[in-house]
This record gives sequence, C-alpha cells and structure tokens, in this order.
Amino acid sequence: MTSRTDTLPPSSEPEANEVRTRVVLIDARADRRAVMRQVFEHSGVDAAVVGEADGETDALAVVGQHKADLAVVELPVPVTEGVATITALRAGFPHLAIVVISFNTDTTVKEQAQAAGADAYLVKPVNAREVVAAIPAAAG
Repeated sequence: MTSRTDTLPPSSEPEANEVRTRVVLIDARADRRAVMRQVFEHSGVDAAVVGEADGETDALAVVGQHKADLAVVELPVPVTEGVATITALRAGFPHLAIVVISFNTDTTVKEQAQAAGADAYLVKPVNAREVVAAIPAAAG
C-alpha cells in the first residue's frame, strides 16, 4: 500500500487567504485519485487535496496526519472493503465529513455506506463542487 501525503505539511494550518477545507482522497487506484485531484484543483472550490490513501490503514494515518475536514471515499468492489474503511474513519474521526463516490446505483449499497457513517453518497460522474456541497459544514 502506498499513500501520498506530500501536498501540505501536516502541521501547517491554513491562513486566512488559503483553503479552509482539507480533503483526503481514498481510492485503491492511483489513476482515479489523480483524476479527482485534478477535479478539485481546477474547480474553484475553497478546498485542497492534502493527501491520498489507497486503503483503510493509509486512510486513517493520512486523515489524522493532515487533520482533514473531508474524506472522499471511492467505494470499491467488493463493497465490504469500502464500508470497513468508512466505519473506521467514522470511529476514529467523528467530525470528519465523509463523501462516498461510486458508479454503483444500488440503493442497498448506498444504505450500507450511510449506515457505516458516510454523510453523503454521490453517483459518478461528480465534480468537486458537488462533493463539497454534499456536506454543509464542508461547503463553508
């Protein structure tokens, strides 16, 4: 497993003119994380990707290290892996906003994600504004 945490130093706090919403992208595939990173960078939203993780263990470390406000979780197949990640994030970071993005339109999967602690479930394709707007606290 690898994680990418080089965007902002973990101890840096955003200044008044910097972004307020710190985002961590969680997806097993680096190519999908790269696409979502670009979506955030070119969206104009008051948010920045501060780290990336490819699984539950990395996600917990990266979210904690960067004091993230928002975790964007790609729901993998099998779904149980993503649900376990959401459950662990919610237990470790009760105030973290968690948005799930997925191609899966099955309402049972959406219900599982929300029962695990996801604040929102968005069906792809999505843009950064939709992700941030899905959580009122993250929308600023």
